Amino acid sequence: MNLRAALRYRWYSWSGQKAAAQKAAQDAFDAVCARLGPGDLAVDLGANQGLFTQKLAATGADVVAFEPDPHAFEALTARMAGQAQVDCRNAAAAAQAGVMTLYRTAHFDRNPDRHSTSSSLLAENRNVDKANGFDVEVVDFVDFLVSLDRDVALIKVDIEGAEVDLMEALLDHPVASRVGHIFVETHERANPSLAVRTSALKARTAGQGQPAVNWDWH
Repeated sequence: MNLRAALRYRWYSWSGQKAAAQKAAQDAFDAVCARLGPGDLAVDLGANQGLFTQKLAATGADVVAFEPDPHAFEALTARMAGQAQVDCRNAAAAAQAGVMTLYRTAHFDRNPDRHSTSSSLLAENRNVDKANGFDVEVVDFVDFLVSLDRDVALIKVDIEGAEVDLMEALLDHPVASRVGHIFVETHERANPSLAVRTSALKARTAGQGQPAVNWDWH
């Protein structure tokens, strides 16, 4: 991220514009949730301990939740116990399948519930420790969507920087037309090298009908 971009991002945060955009994103998410019901499908990428997975499941929709960090996944499955329409998968979703290293923060053990939200496939993220990583299963998300052979009403994407590769791959594939709404949290502050590609993705999807992409998820 160059100096001009960094200053622009700081102003965006300090001026209150970021908070307002995040509030609008939450309102939009809630509005989509209000229209979900049995027979619909939602996908939660980076479900962590399942706060939003639970909200999606409460609509009666089918939900697939991906969470690679085993600490968070244990809490996710406990929260979703007894919810037959929720499919919890202990794997990461990314632009390609395989086995990759998931990196945790240096202080993960001090507060695992808090720090599991920062676990990432990207070693370049400023908030992770390259020495604190372990292998996890990774699912090619485009292939996963193709295999469903059904429409997806909503996707929430909070995958700590891996969203750039994933969204580029998704938007390049015809399966994207089967997705209604996508809510994405971006991570250029933790990984400034993502800033240019993130901006390009935002420009690419501006005013787009389907999928409707909101880049201000929190």
